[in-house]
Formats: sequence, C-alpha cells, structure tokens
Amino acid sequence: MEDIFAKCREFFSGPKIVPAEELALAAEMFLAHSPVANAGPWMEFEGQKYLQLSTNNYLGLANHPEVCAAAAAVVSRFGIGAPMGSRLLTGNTEAHEELEAQLAHFKRCEAAIVFPSGALAMMGAVGCLAGPGDVLLLDEFAHTTLVCGARISQAEIRTFRHNDLDHLESQLKKIGGIRPVAIIVDGVYSMDGDTSPLRELVELKDRYGVRLIVDDAHGTGVFGPEGRGTAAFYGVEEQVDLHLGTFSKAFGTIGGFAAGSKEVIDYVRFRAPTFVFTKSMPLAVVAATRIALQLLQQGEELRQKLWANTNRLQQGLKERGFSVGRTQSPITPIEMEGAEALRVAHALRTLYRIWVTPVVYPAIRLGRSILRVIPTALHTDEDIDHFLESLTAVRASLALGSLSAF
Repeated sequence: MEDIFAKCREFFSGPKIVPAEELALAAEMFLAHSPVANAGPWMEFEGQKYLQLSTNNYLGLANHPEVCAAAAAVVSRFGIGAPMGSRLLTGNTEAHEELEAQLAHFKRCEAAIVFPSGALAMMGAVGCLAGPGDVLLLDEFAHTTLVCGARISQAEIRTFRHNDLDHLESQLKKIGGIRPVAIIVDGVYSMDGDTSPLRELVELKDRYGVRLIVDDAHGTGVFGPEGRGTAAFYGVEEQVDLHLGTFSKAFGTIGGFAAGSKEVIDYVRFRAPTFVFTKSMPLAVVAATRIALQLLQQGEELRQKLWANTNRLQQGLKERGFSVGRTQSPITPIEMEGAEALRVAHALRTLYRIWVTPVVYPAIRLGRSILRVIPTALHTDEDIDHFLESLTAVRASLALGSLSAF
C-alpha cells in the first residue's frame, strides 16, 4: 500500500527544484536564523551590524515607540493571551469592535472584521463567501492564501492570465451570467510588485454583474490618500465589493481584516471557519494595531520618504543595468537567472553585511530567481547607495567567476 508520507521522502530525494550544487547554499539561506529585532533599517546579528532590506515594514511602524507602548501596557495588565477563546464565545472585547469600526471608516465601508492573521482573513472570507455552483476567477498570480480560500469554498476555480483583461472578459462571456461569479485579485502582487488594473476590473465587474474581491496586503498604508490602498489610489474603493488586508505589512503588527457591506461582514463573522474556530486576536495586538492605524493615516511624510527611497533604489538599479521587471511599488524584484539569486544574496550577507531575500520556485516560476528588495521609510539615502554599490561589486565578482566558493 502506498504511504501517504512517501512524498516527504521524495521531496528530498527526488528531482531537485534547486540544482544539486546549490542545495547546501539554499538550505543555509532559507533555514538561517534571523535576528529577533529585524524590523529596522539596520539590525545586529552575531555581533555584526547588517543593513536590512527584506521586510515589509514599509512605514517603520513595527518598532514605533507608541505602537510598542500600547502593546506593553496591555500585556503588563492582562497578560500576553487575553482575551482567551473564540470571538463568538469568550474572546470578544470592546477594543476589537472599536478597531473594526475604525477600519471600516478607514476603508470607506459599512463594516469590517479582524482575524488573528492575514492568511486567516484571506482563506476565511473567500472560503465562506463562495460555494458549490459559484465560479471564482482568480488572477494566475493571486496570493496562495486566496487560492487556498477558493479551494476551501468548493466553488469552481478558473484562472486568467496575469492582468490580462481580454482573457478575463473571454471567461466572463463563457459563463454568460448564468452562475454567481467573483473576480479575485491582489491590489499589489507580492513578488513582482505590480498592481492590478482596478479601474478596468471595476468596469468589467459592473458590465457582467459580478463581484470584485481585492487583497490589498501590500497596498494598504502605501498607496492612496491616508494610505487607504490601491483601490483609493485608483479612485474605485467604493466599487470594490470586498477589501481584504493584513496588519503584518505597513501596520507593523499582525492580523488581517475584511471590509465591505454590513450584510457581507455579518455573514463572514458567523460563517468563516478561520474566524469562528480560532482564538481571538490578542488584546495587546489590537491595542498596537489601533495606534498603528492612526499613525498610518497621519503618515504622509513617511509615505513620501518611502516612495523617495523606492525611486532612488529602482532608478539606481536601472542605471546600473539591473532589471526590476514591472514593479509599480516598493517591492523591488531584481531579476536573476537560474539560482543566481542564492549566490548573490549569500555574498551580500557574508561580504557586505546586507540582508536581502532570494526568491526561487515555487514562489516564482521555475528557472527564474529574484532578489526581493524592499526599502522602507526609515532607510537613508546612504543606505540605498551602499546597497547599490555592494550589489554592483557582487555582480562584477560573479562575472569574473570569483563567487564560485559561495
């Protein structure tokens, strides 16, 4: 009889996604310990200072003193886990509901609901709102948590080519308005950094009478007035049917949310398995997130600095002959071939004390690799220039073959 765990052995003994000669390096890079205090532009690791360019702490709020103080005050009074229990049993507090009201106002929606993590928000909302007989049209690069939610729902899943409106419309025509349909996209795509064409998607969803769900994990706090996200940036936030997001990026905390009509959010509250059957978000996180939301809304100077750093980084890379693909956001994917990103990231870390993230399959297509670099509002011009000069030096060494030892 076949063993259900056989795939676990084959994962390590079968054909390799990473070339055999790169396996040890891949293990070293992906399994390395990270410093606990890794949210700032610089961090300490094994007695050395490292330039940090690999987190999503876009506005620097993860270590903001007011955010930290709000969490500390709750922990000192109530402990780390309070309140205990599911939100529908013993885990609901006035603070949770106040955060939801503030989020609804922020997203210009009737209501909002918070989850203990962004992944739970994406999976739970999509998973309960669709069902057998429904059709979910997902961008081929939609975040994995959206795909997982779609699978949970048992709806029919169809994908359309990335940001290809003609391909999407052809599928809408085939469905012909006979079945309930939702289009599901990311506001900002987490690997390539490009945005969805939300204005055009709104036109399509209105033309065919379907719903539009947008996961704006990387857009909230970064795009639009007050950081309200890509839908606000493109002027269509009231036309998006459901806004999804996370607190683990620009907010600097942890958790996730869905915002939309009161009718939809009430349904999600009682039907999303990842809300009903999990512990409430800790009150310390709620308190920190409420402060972070205020700072994020008032953070226009931080956003301006974030975008200034983004422009300096991406323009500098282009001037040096590097490709950053189609990014429209601070997410900066520096294109590499094969598993080259592993060697370059390792060299930057060991030779220049710069911490950046290599990305390979399955996060991106097989045969491609990128350095995923993300500036924040806390980086200086000197930080950006140091990275550019170091990367240029590593590329020169790679071209000469002197990085073979890495």
